[in-house]
Amino acid sequence: MPTLSVGATAPRAEHGARGGLILVAASLATLGIAGALAFYLLPVGFGLTGAILALAQVGAILLGAALVASSTITIRRHQRRRAALAAVAAALGWEYRADIGDHVWGGSIDEQIDRGSRTARDHLDARRSEIPFDSVELTFVVGDREGATVHTVRAVRIPLPSEAPRITLRSRRGGGALSVLPRRPTGRSRFRLEGDFSDVFDVSVPMGYETDALYVLTPDLMVILLDASADLDLEIVDSTLHVYFPAVDLTDDAELHRFLTVIAALHDRFGRRTLLYRDEAAAPLDPEAYRRDGDALAASARRVDTRVRWWPVLAAVATPLVPMLIAVAWLLFAG
Repeated sequence: MPTLSVGATAPRAEHGARGGLILVAASLATLGIAGALAFYLLPVGFGLTGAILALAQVGAILLGAALVASSTITIRRHQRRRAALAAVAAALGWEYRADIGDHVWGGSIDEQIDRGSRTARDHLDARRSEIPFDSVELTFVVGDREGATVHTVRAVRIPLPSEAPRITLRSRRGGGALSVLPRRPTGRSRFRLEGDFSDVFDVSVPMGYETDALYVLTPDLMVILLDASADLDLEIVDSTLHVYFPAVDLTDDAELHRFLTVIAALHDRFGRRTLLYRDEAAAPLDPEAYRRDGDALAASARRVDTRVRWWPVLAAVATPLVPMLIAVAWLLFAG
């Protein structure tokens, strides 16, 4: 597992001049708006005079200065965090990209969330390392208008040696990426495993692939999952294992160590279990033919039946009605 040497100081990434110019321009614009409010709108538009005008002008200038200071602190903190993350990636031999926009990532988030409602940033590419993976911070919006909620996760892709049926593992602790999506696996897709595993994870598999799931989710692998990732959501999609962490701070040594430990354990165990897997329902291939991605699984093995979660929909519909109901109740009680 790659590690930073004890006492090593990560190199600081230089901030681009463009970011500084944007910050200066935004600050000047904010102060300009505050000045226009203080010296034109208040005396001319509102007709304020005397001490009241002076107090209002001071308040407007102080408010503008506070907004500039707050935005400056936030932007600088964000820049320092990105610089530190880039330094960690460089020290570990990874590639770092600050923003990859709406790059297709794969998995349930891409399938259920429109491209305009999700963004990806802070991409870490370690696919050429001893334990290959890549990771990105995904922010996505679930729902519309007043009922919309924003979620941020650290998504990881671990390549598998061969394709395997789609298996979804949702942590029952709640709040994970797969638990907040608009659609969830149906009851027919849920698969209960022995022991305490199904008390920790909600397991879903394609119908007819329960035996195949047992081939992958062996007792030793389930122990690893319980010990290392009981609070995480995972899913196998074709030849990739998707792991969803909360929005972790990978510039913190303890969180980075746990992050890499989990990835190493999952890469090892899932790799062993999927290495020799073959879908008996897939169309047979000529032994001499070149095997491509997509040839090893039947279409039915690639999807898990899902249903819409109705509570978020009802909440989105009901939320705009709450102020009106409060007003009606107030009028009734007020006579």
